[in-house]
Amino acid sequence: MSDPQKTKRVPHDSRRISVLMPLAGWNEHTQAAVESILEQSHRALELLVITKNDPAALDDARARLPEDPRIRIVPRQSAGIVGALNTGLATARSPWIARMDADDIAHRDRLATQLDFLKSSPAISIAATEIRMIDAAGGSDGISDGNRRYAAWLNELKTPEAINTSIFVECPMPHPTWLAHRSTWWQLGSYRDFDGPEDYDWILRAWLRGLQMGKPDGVLLDWREHDDRLTWKNPRYRPEAFTRCRADIITHPAAGFGLDRGRGVWIGGTGRNARYWCDALLARNVLVRGFIDLDREKPLTRKRHLPVITWSEIDARRGDDLVITAIRDKDARTQLKADLLARGWEANREFVLGG
Repeated sequence: MSDPQKTKRVPHDSRRISVLMPLAGWNEHTQAAVESILEQSHRALELLVITKNDPAALDDARARLPEDPRIRIVPRQSAGIVGALNTGLATARSPWIARMDADDIAHRDRLATQLDFLKSSPAISIAATEIRMIDAAGGSDGISDGNRRYAAWLNELKTPEAINTSIFVECPMPHPTWLAHRSTWWQLGSYRDFDGPEDYDWILRAWLRGLQMGKPDGVLLDWREHDDRLTWKNPRYRPEAFTRCRADIITHPAAGFGLDRGRGVWIGGTGRNARYWCDALLARNVLVRGFIDLDREKPLTRKRHLPVITWSEIDARRGDDLVITAIRDKDARTQLKADLLARGWEANREFVLGG
């Protein structure tokens, strides 16, 4: 996909950043989100507030947004979050493009830190940040233990190596924290509008192209968790849709796993996520050999009409097959990774950590 601004005049400031903020509707958190961008220590920016393409939404945004010449209100050219994001990409004028959500809070040095990080790490193409989860009130009392563990997991994944190893577990790059040069955005092309998570799909495509990703040290965004988040309301973000995204990429010839050439797969786990992996791989004509379970007093023997074996049996049965784990629990996944490495297995070659 070509850059629509390539033939137009792009500002000469090589550090200028366009920040894309889709706005489905003004809410109690939007003002703080907008102010957190306008108050960045990095002043060379434009904030694109991308609204519904109707007079009422545009008038409401104009009435509520502060007067700042760096703000541009942009009507989206097609419906939904994907339409808003692609409209923002097409109208961004700066050499660098960042993401921001209309209910989060960027720390004052977020953009400056990310830009310096990318400038000093030329091998890295996409920067995210560490995050702190906050509740609707702006504190942490309403954050569940599960979300605290999720935030801790995200914040551990900072180097390209750590991100690459965990790319098939879950999206390791929080979407509202991204920053990349516009050439990277247009190398990957627009967000895809499909029955699945548009941000994870974009990051997986970046991985497939060999683009390196990383995060600078330190929390730079407060990521707000509340019941009205799109993640909880839109079916495109259901767990099986994430697994279909993973399966699309892991079976791609460019991924290098050989699943397109008849290499078999064993799925590590027997729970719901293992079933999602199995169904997604079979739908892509992958040879699924069976499942691997823990040693149990009453072990399973069949799942999805396929054999279930134990981890003590896999070395004798695996041959050149790929093992994809389907374990959501972080501690269990970490222990299994350590066990497989101790056996001499190579990550992202002989086994893949999957969610």
